[in-house]
Amino acid sequence: MKKYLYIILSGLLAASCVDTALLPDDKTVDEDFWKTKSDVALMVNGAYAQMLSSDLITRLIVWGDFRSDELVQSSGILSGSIYEALREIGTANIETTNIYTSWQSFYSVINYCNIIIMKAGEVMGADPSYTQGDYLNDIAQMKALRALCYFYLVRNFRDVPYVTTGYMANSQEMNVPQTAPEDILNGCIADLQEAANNIIDPTAYSDWKAKGWLNRDAVYALLADIYLWKASVHHNDGSYNAAGDYQQCINYCDMVINSKNTAHR
Repeated sequence: MKKYLYIILSGLLAASCVDTALLPDDKTVDEDFWKTKSDVALMVNGAYAQMLSSDLITRLIVWGDFRSDELVQSSGILSGSIYEALREIGTANIETTNIYTSWQSFYSVINYCNIIIMKAGEVMGADPSYTQGDYLNDIAQMKALRALCYFYLVRNFRDVPYVTTGYMANSQEMNVPQTAPEDILNGCIADLQEAANNIIDPTAYSDWKAKGWLNRDAVYALLADIYLWKASVHHNDGSYNAAGDYQQCINYCDMVINSKNTAHR
């Protein structure tokens, strides 16, 4: 039976005191939002802030460092449901009730990205200070951030729901079928290749944005990682051009190296 994910939204970040829940009568923040450059900035910063949530970071550690045996479970420190959940993962006997199988925090980030991609263009007509360059950079960052989230999900769960439309009202259908990993990663690659043309240069900022925002080198690095993962999965598949993916990985790694060398000349 095909599994479905009920995407639980954490709500929209708005400046008009709208709570984290969507408005109950299916109105959206469109009525008093998406008017100024600062509105877009609030949402972009909100997407990045979601990446800092303890729920998401905990899953990155469990899905990555713990599963790769870089961390050791200790019954003297952990107990109860957390200990049992980690024990299941460590023995590869994971139940659907395991607390670390929730994707909510990742789809919260994805929904922020989708909403910004859908709505940011409206602000250019409402606020002259929000230029096309601002818009293209914001869209590029959100597509890159969305691709990063999907890459984490695909690596750990393979088939997951692939959603590129923002949810802004309670009445929208949120039961989404899973998509094959190859299709998801191909969509991510297309988004990242587009993003590389518009996202900020690594040397564009010297303040917190230089480390806090995704830039062109980050996009190249993510593309390299995706191509490497795809190549390793299909390495023994004679009908698949794994060598081409390995070469793409090398190409994007070279782009990052060349960018760093140029910046330090």
